[in-house]
Amino acid sequence: MESQLILTVNDMTEDCVEVLRQALTRINGVEKVILNVENSKIYIEFDDEKIGEQLIRETIEDEGYEVR
Repeated sequence: MESQLILTVNDMTEDCVEVLRQALTRINGVEKVILNVENSKIYIEFDDEKIGEQLIRETIEDEGYEVR
C-alpha cells in the first residue's frame, strides 16, 4: 500500500539534494522522492508493505543529515 511521508532535514543544501535522492531511491519500495531545499523538506512516496518510515529516516541519517 502506498504511503506518503514528509520529513524536515537540518542543513539541507543544493549540494546534498542529489546525494539524498540517490540514497533514497536505492531503497526497494521508495517510489517517488521530491526534495525542497528552500524549506528543507523531503517528500517521499513509498510502499509500506516493503519498507517503513524508520528505514527511510535511518538512510537519511546514514548520509550524515539530521531528521527533525
